[in-house]
Amino acid sequence: MNYLPRIPRRFLRTRIRPLIVRPPPPPLRSDISEPTPADREEVFLSSPIEEKASKPSGLTEYVYRWDTVQPSIEQLTRAEKFFKRFPVVHLWSEAKFKMIDHGNAPEVAFLGRSNVGKSTLLNALLGNKKMAYTSSKPGRTRLLNAFGVNEGKVVLLDMPGYGHASREEWGVQVMKYLTTRRQFRRAFVLIDSQHGPKASDLMLLETLGRQAIPYQIVLSKVDRTIAKYKSLQKPLEDIKYLLDTGVGGVSGLGEVIGVSALKNPKVGINDLRWSIMVACGWDTWKEKQGVQY
Repeated sequence: MNYLPRIPRRFLRTRIRPLIVRPPPPPLRSDISEPTPADREEVFLSSPIEEKASKPSGLTEYVYRWDTVQPSIEQLTRAEKFFKRFPVVHLWSEAKFKMIDHGNAPEVAFLGRSNVGKSTLLNALLGNKKMAYTSSKPGRTRLLNAFGVNEGKVVLLDMPGYGHASREEWGVQVMKYLTTRRQFRRAFVLIDSQHGPKASDLMLLETLGRQAIPYQIVLSKVDRTIAKYKSLQKPLEDIKYLLDTGVGGVSGLGEVIGVSALKNPKVGINDLRWSIMVACGWDTWKEKQGVQY
């Protein structure tokens, strides 16, 4: 990973491995004898019938919320209109933080490993397939790219990816932005839902947590995961377990959104749009007036 120093083996052994792998369930006791038919009948008659275990509170098909409230259909519709009301505008692209144009609109940044689907997701959010440059080869995003939504009310930043085909100088500029940019509101960290968090992802989350940088995890390419495993519940619960262990400090939001920018209809896009509006303080926006109230 190029946002951070080289990962030491001791860190991988003591911090990464226990966070990726959940502890196994406790072994069954060997001193407990098998109940007899009479015992089973007694238990059945004396105990109420237990209902099938339900999903945890806040867990839906594509989203897991335990710190936030699920948006209504009306709010999700508002989020879609907010992003589509005016054509998105490319504001600037810069290689160095000091060259960034200092606007006043709130900003959110999208981070992720190279080839995690970051630029494709941004194009889906912005409603323009050609706005953010996409490629099957990792490391194609080499600049800090800013896009204005709804006449510049909100700014989305596409950051260079870390990991394979990345460069150290890119990470330096990204961290300068995250730690000093006053318009910055939240980082959205993309993790591939098929492969789960890698060591470089966990190192980034740990750094964000230590520096109290607000972030939210987004699971990408969920259409492939659901096609293979029929459900997104386990990856969502794994991310919650990861955050509960404290790898990202207290800056990680208790809301994980699964998205698919290629599936038709697209999955999780309006949920993510709503989260961006909340982070930037535009969740009270109404289309009729076009202002907050």
